[in-house]
Amino acid sequence: MRASTALRASLLAALAVIAVAAGCGGGDEDKGGSRDVRANGTDTAFVSAMIPHHEAAVDAADLALSRAEHRRLESLAEGIVQFQSAELATLRTVRDVLEEAGVEEGDLGLSKSEQGMDHDPAELREVANFDCAFMEMMIPHHEGAIRMARAELKAGIHAELRQMSESIIDSQGFEIRQMKRFQSQWCEGSGGDHPSGAEGHGG
Repeated sequence: MRASTALRASLLAALAVIAVAAGCGGGDEDKGGSRDVRANGTDTAFVSAMIPHHEAAVDAADLALSRAEHRRLESLAEGIVQFQSAELATLRTVRDVLEEAGVEEGDLGLSKSEQGMDHDPAELREVANFDCAFMEMMIPHHEGAIRMARAELKAGIHAELRQMSESIIDSQGFEIRQMKRFQSQWCEGSGGDHPSGAEGHGG
């Protein structure tokens, strides 16, 4: 629990820096129009893909706040809502800046499946074994976010998005490890019930 608290404090500090600096900056590699914004098509593609990605994670985590049977999973969901909501605010601000600057959208080079966007969080509403179904959905979802963040770090140039990507890799990697431990303790087999309607037991 102390490790989780320390991680949260670190992420809050990082998000505060991102929130203050989002959309600022300039340089010779700018590809914008009316504003001096150092960004490229990868940055715009990252923002465009990560906003619905974070929205889906927050929706699923909101469900966990009322449906999770294990307090440790509820605590993890609280962190997802807190940090990804803060990142969403930054992403939306950066999106508006990039749109105003006329930065054209590129391609992250990842399919929807590789981004972890194969499932709809609404599928979790009626599943019997919520905790295991949540983790079976959220682990590949987080893995997709890490792939997206690595794509941004590989080719993006927007400083705040690159900083956010590093935070995503650290925080969501930590949460993946937590969820895999929970799976091994609480869920039968490798991943528990799939959220598409498999019957389960109370977690």
